[in-house]
Amino acid sequence: MSAPRLLVLLLLGLLIAPAVSATEGRAAPQCAQFDLSDVISSGSGVAVETGACLIIDIGVRNSATTLAIDYEVMDDAMDVLLFDENTIQTYNNGQNYRNSFTTEGSFESMLGDEWFDWAPPQSFTAKNWYVVFDNTAHDGDEGQGDQGGSTARFKIQLAPAATETYPFTHNTFVVEAGQKANLGTFNVDGGTEFSYWAHPISGSGDLFIQSDNQLGGDLMISGSNMDDFGGQETTQLDWTVPSFLDLKNLNLMVEAGSTDLHFTVKSWFEPVLAPIIVDYSNGATTIGQSITLDAGDSPNSLQQINVLSWDFDSDGIADDEGELVDASWPTPGIKTINLTAQSASGETTTTSHQVTVSDVTNPTAVITGTGGVLDLNGNRRLLRISDLTLQASNSFDDHAIASASWSVDGTTMSSASQYTVSWSEIGTYLITLAVTDPSGNMGYANSTIFVFDSTVPILVTSDISDIEEVTKGEEIEFKAKAVDVWDGEDSLRFTWDLDLEVDSNGDGDTTNDPDYTGRILTKTFDSTGKYRLALTVYDNSNNTDFEIFEFQVVDPAGEGNIFGIIAIVFLVVIIVTGVVLFGYKGVQRRHAVEMLVEKGLSLEEANARIYEVAKTSKLPTFAKAVQMAGISEGGVVKSSEQIMSEEKASEFASIYGNDSQSQIDPNAGFRPSSQVRQVDPAIANAALAAFEDDPVPKKSPPPTPVSGKVKSGGVALPPVQKPAGHTLKTDCTSCGKAFAVTMPAGVSSAVVACPSCGSDQLFER
Repeated sequence: MSAPRLLVLLLLGLLIAPAVSATEGRAAPQCAQFDLSDVISSGSGVAVETGACLIIDIGVRNSATTLAIDYEVMDDAMDVLLFDENTIQTYNNGQNYRNSFTTEGSFESMLGDEWFDWAPPQSFTAKNWYVVFDNTAHDGDEGQGDQGGSTARFKIQLAPAATETYPFTHNTFVVEAGQKANLGTFNVDGGTEFSYWAHPISGSGDLFIQSDNQLGGDLMISGSNMDDFGGQETTQLDWTVPSFLDLKNLNLMVEAGSTDLHFTVKSWFEPVLAPIIVDYSNGATTIGQSITLDAGDSPNSLQQINVLSWDFDSDGIADDEGELVDASWPTPGIKTINLTAQSASGETTTTSHQVTVSDVTNPTAVITGTGGVLDLNGNRRLLRISDLTLQASNSFDDHAIASASWSVDGTTMSSASQYTVSWSEIGTYLITLAVTDPSGNMGYANSTIFVFDSTVPILVTSDISDIEEVTKGEEIEFKAKAVDVWDGEDSLRFTWDLDLEVDSNGDGDTTNDPDYTGRILTKTFDSTGKYRLALTVYDNSNNTDFEIFEFQVVDPAGEGNIFGIIAIVFLVVIIVTGVVLFGYKGVQRRHAVEMLVEKGLSLEEANARIYEVAKTSKLPTFAKAVQMAGISEGGVVKSSEQIMSEEKASEFASIYGNDSQSQIDPNAGFRPSSQVRQVDPAIANAALAAFEDDPVPKKSPPPTPVSGKVKSGGVALPPVQKPAGHTLKTDCTSCGKAFAVTMPAGVSSAVVACPSCGSDQLFER
């Protein structure tokens, strides 16, 4: 404080003194009032004259802040009293203030220095506080404390006291002699360090800790007591809460000695930072399976844990934060989990836990391929001798695929990721892919390969196509036949669709339903009408051929019509017999005419001769041509020209005499030789079978009339026209070799022996 200001204070003290002494009865003191800032920097102290008082406003304070206060009174004793904004009025009014000042921060008749740490009592609102330096005989002091005397000086220091991170109690207390006081109750984690020190201001006593069960008695927690701390500047004790007292209620107790105990105590905690991991999976899990990790049991009664961070893969990088987390791993093995707890002060502690991650899932084998055709069921159709490349690269696992193995029909063939197959024989082959992961788990996949040929079976339908009518109620067989270049008929499969209006197999095609399977279908039809059925043939490669057949189902013949049927049949037999007989006779007659013409007769002469023979001779029903011609008995056939020549020869013989040469036919060198044609019965039968188709033979032109003139007494010979022949070619029905035959004019059929093998062949034109 500056010298002028100090002078003012002294003058005030002089002015007040006479006033106080002149006042009778209870009178209010006339105290000077200053702010703390006015006096706190005084080097030599502030003088207070006898009979004077000085009030220092230390400001608005609350219980949250502990104040470190230093008083020093010099030269003469004074009363140093602490009031709040309410109780100061009692002092200012000259009333009895014995119960109004705060005893923990007040000192009567103080001379010397003292320090203490004090926190205002708790209240709903912060209050203004005052420190009074009293050097008077106040009317309300009941004659206690300093009553004035000589001028005194004082110094005051006041500031917030140093605090701890986890404080418990920091205040000044007054305990009457022989009394106990509970300074505070706490429950903390086992392992927490509890420290406290005591600064005695007056008197002596003991500090110790009791559990709730020990309150009211003399028992205390072993190792927690500070005995008779009076006479020491400060006494400190550090004590660790044992685990059996974890989170148990504990009480910091003080007991005064034989005199009142006035002291300052400060206590605080050093919490344990020990994170705890609770693993609900008991340290075991599988790939991809989450486990729950709980750090909720970590000591944290003082909220000492600021952050909990988790490192699941020991890479030094936090993977999650919080008390409760989930963790999983993509690979098997022993995993180390690090849990780090960080306190509000920045201190960290790490604890570790191990989890065994197992791979118990089998890998999934996937077969892909290039080549062939993939059907809807995942199987492949492969043309024989074609390549199919199979791959395992699309197989997968929750960890990894370590190896692959291929087998065909149970025989291991390859351990490569890619495998190429090919077959020359059709059939069904089972491909198995086995994949293994690093943990030895195995997965399998199968694929059926249908190896087929491309040749298509061909139905042979003649046996079925010939069936045009079926009698109702009668059992009939439909026999299927087919040929296939690759597959034998025994391996072909035949299916019959008996109702082409219904799609019984639901494939959208009403004509391929397998209503019956087998080569021969035996069936009876119960109603008449037009019927249609479909036949499908399949080979071992499921190549198919297909045909639809149509026929009529008719009623059977009735019993009442049997005689009509017999009559019709008999009539047909008669007609056929007549036609056959007529046809046979016609053929033989034509052959007889041809034979007679070849003998030199004209067509008219031949017909006349045949008529005459039939009239004069009894010919058999199936007379042959030679019999009809009348030459079977070695008879001589002469034409009219030959008769005339013979007559002329006789005339010449009578004129010129009989000469051996005259017996020679003058036309013998020009007329064709007479040959009797023998007709093979086979020819007649063949002609009879085909008489309806036998073309009508062309009529031979009439022979040119013979005329001649005698010149110079000689003989004129008639000119002879040689008939033109017709050449036919054929292949022998026995040996297959070709040869040709020239048919004479007028001959429509002939049987000729093959020049190569001698087999008789029929020629017709």
